[in-house]
Amino acid sequence: MHDQERCSQGRILVVDQEEWCRAFLSSVIKLLGFEDFKLVNTVPEALAALEECPFDLVITDHRQPDHQHLLETARLRHPATRFIVMLHQRNLSSQLVYFEQVDIVYKPLSMDEITRKIRYAMHQKNLRQTEDELKRMRQAAFRIFLG
Repeated sequence: MHDQERCSQGRILVVDQEEWCRAFLSSVIKLLGFEDFKLVNTVPEALAALEECPFDLVITDHRQPDHQHLLETARLRHPATRFIVMLHQRNLSSQLVYFEQVDIVYKPLSMDEITRKIRYAMHQKNLRQTEDELKRMRQAAFRIFLG
């Protein structure tokens, strides 16, 4: 498959230092039918992956060193990227700097909750793509009408 085509399908990046968490999320992502995902341990690895082509969803741990830098950099490079941030304590959510398109889950991860959040994020990505395509079609129709 050509890299451009691969990048246009749903891509998920998981950034977590804990092997069990990467393995769990890998299983969930596969069960949901997504084939194009990458698992990394560190933010520098994640930033290198983001250089290759955009991800539709980035899942990372709040305790990951430089996780805030990852969110900011990913958002600057690819504004349509959605995020799921994993927290260890429920009271931390009020301390986070919220970006648009960020969702939160709590560890230990619940299969139902993470599945729901991943599905929602990818649904929102598809909805945005559809809206963008409709906008392009309207603009093209308007140009034809005026032409």
